[in-house]
Amino acid sequence: MVQEKTLFSDLVAGKTTAEIIRNGVAADKIPLSYVFEGLSSNLPRVKFGCSKTLLLLSGKHPELLRGNIETIAELLDSNNRILKWNAIAILGNLAAVDAEGRIRSRLKRLYGFLSGGELITANNAIAALGKIARAFPEERKRIVAQLLGIERQSFETDECRNIAIGKSILALGMFCDPVNPGKRVLDFIDRQTGNSRKATANKAKTFIAQHGRSY
Repeated sequence: MVQEKTLFSDLVAGKTTAEIIRNGVAADKIPLSYVFEGLSSNLPRVKFGCSKTLLLLSGKHPELLRGNIETIAELLDSNNRILKWNAIAILGNLAAVDAEGRIRSRLKRLYGFLSGGELITANNAIAALGKIARAFPEERKRIVAQLLGIERQSFETDECRNIAIGKSILALGMFCDPVNPGKRVLDFIDRQTGNSRKATANKAKTFIAQHGRSY
């Protein structure tokens, strides 16, 4: 069993990686508690290495973090943007195993990230909301309203908003009914086929094509 101090010193020295730690936790060779302890380290390599480990775990072994949803959700209020971004992404990944629906109580907090004007924060929240809507059908109507509203949000530049719109299109594609996504969704997507950002316009056209129409 790896010792906590050894784990942290190896991260500082570059002798281990988040991927290696993730595999060690999954194999029960590294206690998950060490990873959470590392989040409060003053050493960037330890702090961010442990945060990335949790992100990787949430993607490949979400069941291992199911009991830690509240602890992860507390990081939504972190002053450190990287910890906050990873926490948002982790909660999105954990939605599929959140049988108790604890992530639903954090939805208003996630909605707030869409109106903060920070592109990376908004993009992470958009992707997480798509996964949460897929896991919790009863929340889809409210999440759709938030995703459609992204075109009215203020960002540093119009290009930033267009990037966020593209992310919203992808998020809608995660859970919308492929046969009948709804008029509001289709109207939104139709508008984006003429988006000045080519990548976003192409996402809109792909969405339309996948839902029985073509451009």
